[in-house]
Amino acid sequence: MSAVFFYAMKDVKKNRRAFIFITIAIALSTANIIIINGLVDGMTDDLVEKTIETSSGHLSIYPNEQDRYIEGLGIKEQKLEGIEGVVAYSPRITAGGAVSYKEKSKSIKVLALEPSKENRVTILLSKIDSGETLEVNDRNAILISYRVAEDLKAKIGDDATVVFENGNTKVFRIKGILRTGTAMDMNTVILNFEVAEEQLALNNKASIILVKLSDMALSGQYKNKIVQELGVQKVKEWKQEVESILSTKETFRKISATINAVGLFASAVSVGVILYINILHKRRQIGIMKAVGMKDFQILSVYIIEALLLGIIGILIGDALGYAGTKYMEAHPFSDPITGTMSPRFYPYLLYDASLVTMLTVILASMYPALVAGRMNIIKAIWGT
Repeated sequence: MSAVFFYAMKDVKKNRRAFIFITIAIALSTANIIIINGLVDGMTDDLVEKTIETSSGHLSIYPNEQDRYIEGLGIKEQKLEGIEGVVAYSPRITAGGAVSYKEKSKSIKVLALEPSKENRVTILLSKIDSGETLEVNDRNAILISYRVAEDLKAKIGDDATVVFENGNTKVFRIKGILRTGTAMDMNTVILNFEVAEEQLALNNKASIILVKLSDMALSGQYKNKIVQELGVQKVKEWKQEVESILSTKETFRKISATINAVGLFASAVSVGVILYINILHKRRQIGIMKAVGMKDFQILSVYIIEALLLGIIGILIGDALGYAGTKYMEAHPFSDPITGTMSPRFYPYLLYDASLVTMLTVILASMYPALVAGRMNIIKAIWGT
């Protein structure tokens, strides 16, 4: 085998120009896989995190199927207080409505919450794009999403009229503009929980209760416990709340796999064609190698080892390029009208996956030229025919 390694190394050094092209193709293919997969995973993971941070707790308690609201809110809050492992909870009221500003109006989703409780569960009220956040005593103030502000040309400090779904109206001061990076940015207006109770004629009710646990990994166990303790029927884990995002992630991965496959195919063709041409040009050398006693398997091994050497070099370069490219894009995210910004994220498994897939592709691409070399007739090879 020492002779096999020696000849493989010597052949690589002699054909530097051709093998540089192979190395570049392998490196670019590897870097392409890392960056594209990093972009897909980074975008979806970022959206999942934003959703959990602003729109969902570790557990979400919903009304029973036949009800619109959760009844007996006060009793349920007391029971949640007594469950060990429940760090915090936040009741919310959601309703339809409209907001009018000067001569413009827009349909909205009213979201009412208690700031002191909400801040213990989510970071929603910290997502202020401009202005100030909502405080406990802000009964006449609202926060509006940046898309609502853009559509209405609304300014902080001005008054806006909110029309609730039951027809009641109330004038509020726009205290701040939110940008969460989630679907909430489309048409949401946030106000104090007590104000919504008064305007919607609700008492001791909520549309949803968000629950924060000491360990989100235990959400499945606590789901069953809360169902029993609170006597509710519908409780969702955070994974269920982001299920649509995760399914979108799988779709994006299929698209990225197709793009990566094109790059891998180009790399495989480069490796296969250049190795094959190299073998045809060295038929006499192969014949002489066989004449001095090298077996077909050893000849085949020479070109497989050549491909492995080139693959290792190309993959190492590609890993470095992919890492640098992902980190650069992570530090310089793209602007996005919905989520605000989006960028890839670097995960160690991206290197492992890209390296393994590329190496397997290189080996498969080298098999046919190597088999041609191994099976070459010794007489014809010596004569170069």
